[in-house]
Amino acid sequence: MMPFTCPASYATQTLSMRHLSSVCLDPCGNLRPSDVHTDCGRRSVLRIAISLFAVLAQLSALDIATGQDTANDPAWQPWTSSSVKLVSLRPLVRDGWYNSSPSMTTWGHAIDRHANPGKGWISFPTPYYWIAYRRGTGHSAASRGSLPRVSGGNSCVMVMRSHDLRRWRQVKLFEPPEGVVNGSWIGTSHLCGDDERLYLFLRVHTPREEGVRNRLYLTSTQDGVHWSEPKLATDPDGPFWTWRVRRHNRKFYAAFPHPSDGDSSFDLMVSDDGLQWTRHARIAPRRPDGVKSFTGESDLHWRPDGELWCVERTSNGTFMFWAKQPYTQWQGGVTIGYCDAPAMCASGPDVYLAGRGPVKTTPKPNEIGGKKGTTVVYRLTRGSTELVASFPAGGDASYPGLVSPKPGKLVLSFYSDVAYQTGEIKPKYHGQYGYKLTTNDIYLAEITVDE
Repeated sequence: MMPFTCPASYATQTLSMRHLSSVCLDPCGNLRPSDVHTDCGRRSVLRIAISLFAVLAQLSALDIATGQDTANDPAWQPWTSSSVKLVSLRPLVRDGWYNSSPSMTTWGHAIDRHANPGKGWISFPTPYYWIAYRRGTGHSAASRGSLPRVSGGNSCVMVMRSHDLRRWRQVKLFEPPEGVVNGSWIGTSHLCGDDERLYLFLRVHTPREEGVRNRLYLTSTQDGVHWSEPKLATDPDGPFWTWRVRRHNRKFYAAFPHPSDGDSSFDLMVSDDGLQWTRHARIAPRRPDGVKSFTGESDLHWRPDGELWCVERTSNGTFMFWAKQPYTQWQGGVTIGYCDAPAMCASGPDVYLAGRGPVKTTPKPNEIGGKKGTTVVYRLTRGSTELVASFPAGGDASYPGLVSPKPGKLVLSFYSDVAYQTGEIKPKYHGQYGYKLTTNDIYLAEITVDE
C-alpha cells in the first residue's frame, strides 16, 4: 500500500497497519468489506477502515511518484534507430488493476521557481501534462464467446496531472454518467484542449441482448480542478461516438466510420461544441481493397500549411489519407504498415506517429501467454513511415498518448504487461476473468529525436 500521511485536521481514528493486513478496493476505489482481514476484531477494524477511507474520499488528490527508471537497464532497452535516444522509461501506474489506453496532452501552466546563485529566484512557466486512462479488471468488458464479461460496471477513468513528468497527482475519477448497475463501463477516453478549456471525451458502453450500446460523453474544465457534468454527444442519426477527438480553430474534429453506413465508409465529423456532430466530408466512400472494415481507431493532424492528415487502423493494416482546406476532397488511402490506435504529433519540422506495431525486442521468454504487442514510434511523411523506436514486447500493450514539449523531444504514455509477461513481477489475478491472467501498468517514456 502506498504510504499516506493524513493531515491532523482530518484524523479522527488511528489505525495501525499491522491490524489491517489487506484492504481490497473495487476498481473505482471503494472498500470491499468482505476482503478485510485482521488480527483483531473484524467488526471494529472494519469500522475504522471505513472511517479511514471516508477521510481519503474527502481529499481531492492522490500524489504518485513514478517508478524506477529502466532507461539504463539492458533488459528493458527498446530497439531504436540511430536518430533516437531513450532518455527515460518508467512505470507510472502499477497498482494491480488492468490499466490501459492512457490519453495524454499538455494544457495550462504551472510556475516553477529555481534558485539562481547570486541573482535570487527565477520563475518561469512550465506546462501541465495530463493523462486520462482506463482502470478495470480485464482487457475488454464485452463477452468473447463463452467467456464472461471481465469488466462490466467496474471500469472507470482516472485523470492525472504533472508539471515535471516525475510527480503525478490523481485529480479526478469518472464513472459512467448513467450509472453502473446496468453493466455500463467506460472504455477509452481522450483529452484535447484549447486556450480556454481542457476537454475529456468518455466512451461509454452498455451490454444489451442485441449487442453493446455505445455512446460518447463530454466533460471539460476551465481551471483544471472543477469539471462539468458529462453530457451526451449526438448527431442527426442519434447518439454519436468516436475514437479520438481533436480541437482545431475552435472546432472539434473526428474521423470515424459512421454507424449508419455499416462501416463501409469513413467520414470526417465536425462539431462546434463537441456535443452536436455532423458529417463534414467522406474521407473514403468505400473500404480499400482487401479491407473488411474500418475500426475507427484514427487520428488527425494539421500541417503548418493547413493540410490535414488522417491515419486509420483497418482490419488489414493502417491507412493514411490527406486533404487541403476545406477538407472535402481527400486523397491517399495508402497503406503505411502496422499501427493500431494511432497518435500523431509534430516535433520540430517532423511528424511522429505512435501506436501498437511490430515487435523488435522481447526481454525474456513469454511466461503467461497472449498475443505479442508493443508500442512503436514512426517518423511519418505523407504516405510513408520510418520505424524509429520499438519498446519491449508484452502480451497486451500500447494505445499511447504522444506529445512533444519542445522540438526534438517526445513523451509517450502507453500501457503494457511486459513486467508480468517476463516474470519480473508476479501478477495477482482472478482466474474467472479468463481472457488474460495478468494486470497492466501505465508507462511513461521520454525520447529525443534528431531534427
